[in-house]
Amino acid sequence: METLLDLLSFTLKVVLLSAAALVVIAAAARSQGGSKEGGLRIVDWGARWAGYRSIMLGVRRSKEAKQAKKDAKKQAKQSPKGTVWVLVFNGDMRVSGLKGLREAVSAILVAADRETDQVCVRLKSPGGGVSEYGLAASQMVRLREAGLPLTVAVEGVAASGGYMMAVVANHIMAAPFAAVGSIGVVAQVPNFHRALKKADVDVEVLTAGKHKRTLTVLGENTDEGRAKFKDDLEQIHRLFKSFVTTYRPDLDIERVAEGDVWFGSDALEVGLIDEVAQVDDWLMAHSQDKAVLEVRYQVPKTLGWKLGRSMRQFTRSIGALPWTR
Repeated sequence: METLLDLLSFTLKVVLLSAAALVVIAAAARSQGGSKEGGLRIVDWGARWAGYRSIMLGVRRSKEAKQAKKDAKKQAKQSPKGTVWVLVFNGDMRVSGLKGLREAVSAILVAADRETDQVCVRLKSPGGGVSEYGLAASQMVRLREAGLPLTVAVEGVAASGGYMMAVVANHIMAAPFAAVGSIGVVAQVPNFHRALKKADVDVEVLTAGKHKRTLTVLGENTDEGRAKFKDDLEQIHRLFKSFVTTYRPDLDIERVAEGDVWFGSDALEVGLIDEVAQVDDWLMAHSQDKAVLEVRYQVPKTLGWKLGRSMRQFTRSIGALPWTR
C-alpha cells in the first residue's frame, strides 16, 4: 500500500515539475520572438519538369536534346490556359498543419481565376480530433464553394477525418494501395478509480449540469455516464455520415460507415473514390497546357511552438475527447 502511494506521489511530482518547466521555457521562447509569421512558398512544377526533360535528353547529346530545348522555349512563350493550384496536406492526429492549410487556401482564393483554374490537394491523413478535422474539411468546402473544381489525390491514407476532407472534392483519386474510409468515431478513456480505491484515495468529481462530465479518468464511472457518452459518439457518427452523403449522395452510406477501410480498387468499387491513379501523371498531363503551381504556407516551428504543442497534447490526453478514427 505504501509503495503504491509513494509511486503515485512521485508521479504527480514529476508531472507538476515537468509542466512548470515547460511553461517557463515556452514563455522564454515566446519572449525571444516565438510569434514570427510564416510565408508562402510557390513551386512551379511545369518549369521543373521541363528542366528535367532538358537535362535527361542533354545527357544523351542527341537530336532529341536540341528539340527539347526548342520545345521548352516555345512552351515558355505560350500563355498557359489556366492554373492547377496544388496543395500538399500531410495530416496528423491534431491537424498541426491546419494554419498552413488555411493560409494557403486563402492565398489561392485571392489569386485564382474561377473560369480557368482548378485545385488539386495531395492528401495523406489517418484522421484525428473531430472538431479539428471538421475545420480542416471546411477549408476544402471554401475551395469548392468558390467555384474552383477540386480534385483530391489520396497518396497513402485518407481515413476517418482524412476522408472527411477528401469527400468534399468533385473528384477523388487514390493510389493503388491507398487506404480510404474508416467512417466511424472512437474514444478511449483510461480510468484509475479501482487502483486509487485500493490505495484509499478518494477523488471527488463535482459538476454543475447532469452531463457535464460523463466519463472521468480518476473518478468512478457509471452505467448512465457510459450510456450518455456512447450517445454522444453516435450523434457525431450521424453528423459524419450526413456530411459524407452531402457530397457523395449516391454512396451506400450504411455499407461504408461501419469504420471499415478499403484499399485502391476496392475503394473504387464501393464508391468511396472515383479513380485509381497516380497524381504525378495527372499533374504532368495538365502541365501541357496549364501552369502547375504548388502553394505552401510555411509556419516557423519555434521552440515555444513545439513545447506548447507538447503541453497541449499532454493535457488533452488525460481528457475524454472523441476522435474520428
